[in-house]
Amino acid sequence: MGQGIAIACALGGYEVNMVDTTKEILARASDRINADFTGLVKNGLVTEEGAKSALARITTTTSIADAVRGSKLVTEAITEQIASKKELFSDLDKLCPEDVVLASNTASFRITEIASAVSKKSRVVGMHWWNPPYLMPLVEITKGAETSEATANKARQFLLDLGKAPVLCKESPGLIGVRLHAALNNEAVRILQEGLASAEDIDTTVRMSIGLRWGIVGPLETLDLGGLDVFDDTYEHLCSELGERFRPPALLKEKVAKGELGVKTKKGFYQYTPESIESLLKRRDEFLAKRVKEMRPQR
Repeated sequence: MGQGIAIACALGGYEVNMVDTTKEILARASDRINADFTGLVKNGLVTEEGAKSALARITTTTSIADAVRGSKLVTEAITEQIASKKELFSDLDKLCPEDVVLASNTASFRITEIASAVSKKSRVVGMHWWNPPYLMPLVEITKGAETSEATANKARQFLLDLGKAPVLCKESPGLIGVRLHAALNNEAVRILQEGLASAEDIDTTVRMSIGLRWGIVGPLETLDLGGLDVFDDTYEHLCSELGERFRPPALLKEKVAKGELGVKTKKGFYQYTPESIESLLKRRDEFLAKRVKEMRPQR
């Protein structure tokens, strides 16, 4: 993750100091970075000149003190062990002036706990990137109990400058993406475990249906489009047949009781007008048409 974050920042025009514990690790990371830039050029996402310029903005060192000197934002992407993270943040706290933002890539641990190792806790923030960071737009921003609005805003603006899509999530293990990911992945394994379908057909089902659709219409928009009452009835039946994990959440049932059924009542998880409904459907269909066309073999 660290090398991917370095690429994303360098492509955004920033000077990047990448630090690790040994020269051997850094050499392997540099080889991977070179290969990743080659792929970016091959796929037309950056020019050869742009790749060379970005690559020149990345330096490596085994010295944390040298790496953070003059930096305005420092982010870690080390092993997911809380003791190691707290030790690192304690070191960063001593090395970095108080106006430097200290960010963690964690999706497992609470930022409040990591910040407990820092004297000025207001400058610690979560910035959870998705792999590969130089391609994936999403970064989840998490505030700890004492993270300041100014720190969160700096993190958000930094990510916007990189062309990323930052979202804000309250402290919780797994944040937004990992929890959604876990729910789908676990159910996929259960389906395979029950012998209902092959691994290949399970993956094809996701890639050729919800995986395509979620590229433009998220799960809450999907619920609104299909009708919250329809999904409520469906999930109640699944719950009775397959267990509590399918029981509709209280918020879904509350909206159904209020008659907030989505697009057909102009209100669900979102508010709708005739114009916004038309725009949503057009956006969905144009996106899917383009993707399906790209997937068809050339004749």
